[in-house]
Amino acid sequence: MKMCEAQVAAGGADYSHWVPLVAGLLVILGHSFTCFAGFRGGKGVLAALGVFLALCPITALSAFGVWIIFTFASKYVSVGSIAACVALGAFAVMGYLKLPFPPDDINLGLMITCLIVAVFVIVKHKSNIKRLMNGTENGFGSKRKTPKA
Repeated sequence: MKMCEAQVAAGGADYSHWVPLVAGLLVILGHSFTCFAGFRGGKGVLAALGVFLALCPITALSAFGVWIIFTFASKYVSVGSIAACVALGAFAVMGYLKLPFPPDDINLGLMITCLIVAVFVIVKHKSNIKRLMNGTENGFGSKRKTPKA
């Protein structure tokens, strides 16, 4: 549901070149700092998928494929999210440079937006990265881990 809301907001705001980008960024920020979670956490990565499905679908689906591979290989959603954001940034640069993959038409504004979102998501996952390094991050399908004394 959240992904569809984000896709409608970004895809439906097609008034000029920059309006969908700003609308998409605001959707992602709104889902990253949701008032329902005390302005912490949220569903920013899922919202980003919805936004970029509207703006650059092949690039977004490719990044989602990276998310699936890394999430299921590592058993950590945060690892998949970080890997997908790195892939999103790389694919956006490749699209802007008109390399054969991805075939999306990535303009400078969209490439910069993808890079901003990628960096933002990675920074937001700083605590997850620390827990991964400490071995205390909870993977899916595993019992809660407690910090080592």
